[in-house]
Amino acid sequence: MDDTLEVRWFVEGSPPAPVVDWIESLGAEAETTRTDLYLVSDDPGMNVKLREGKVQTKHRIGDRTPITFAETVRGVQERWVKWSFPTVEQHHDLFEDDPTGLWVPVHKERLRLEIAPDEQTALLDPMIEPDPAEAKIELTEVRALERRAWTICMEAEGRPEALPGTLQQMGNYLFGEGHPPALTADQSFGYAQWIQRLKASSPEASQAPLS
Repeated sequence: MDDTLEVRWFVEGSPPAPVVDWIESLGAEAETTRTDLYLVSDDPGMNVKLREGKVQTKHRIGDRTPITFAETVRGVQERWVKWSFPTVEQHHDLFEDDPTGLWVPVHKERLRLEIAPDEQTALLDPMIEPDPAEAKIELTEVRALERRAWTICMEAEGRPEALPGTLQQMGNYLFGEGHPPALTADQSFGYAQWIQRLKASSPEASQAPLS
C-alpha cells in the first residue's frame, strides 16, 4: 500500500508547446507510451485500472481541500491510498472487446520528473518538512473515447505525515520556475471524474433512453 497526496488538473486538447517546454525545463523526461484500462465508476473517489498485467486501485480518503502554488496555479489536493495486485492473465481481450462497456482504454504519453528527499534538501532552504516524502510532477497527453486532453499532476508519496509539507513546498518551487501554465481549481480532479465527464458527454450517453 502507498500513501499519496496529489493535485491533478485536466485541460482539453493537446498540450501547448510552452507547457511542454516548461516541464522539460524542470528536467521531466518522456516515459514509454502505454494504454491503461479504467473501470468506469460513479464514485470519483474510487479508481480501478488494469496496467501492464496488474490491477491497481486507488481510494480517496479525507476531504478535497484547496491548495495554491502560485498566483495562477490553484487546485484541489486529494489524499489517496493505492494498492497493486498482479493478475494471472494479461486481459488483452478487454482492450479489444468489452461487451459491458464498463472499461475505458486511456492512451498516455507522459513526461515525468521524480525528486528524491535528498535532492529536495539541496534545492530548498529552509525545509517545511525536514524529512520529506518523494515528490513527483508529470505532464501527460491522454486520449480516451475519441477525446484528447492533457493533465498535470503534482504529487507527494511516502509517509502520511510528510505529505502536506512536501507537496506544498515542492509545488511552490516547481511552479515558481519558468513560465508554468495557468491552472484553476475547477480543472482539478482525478481520472475517475474525468472519465465520468467523458462518458456523460459521449454520443452514446446523449442517445440513451430515459429511465
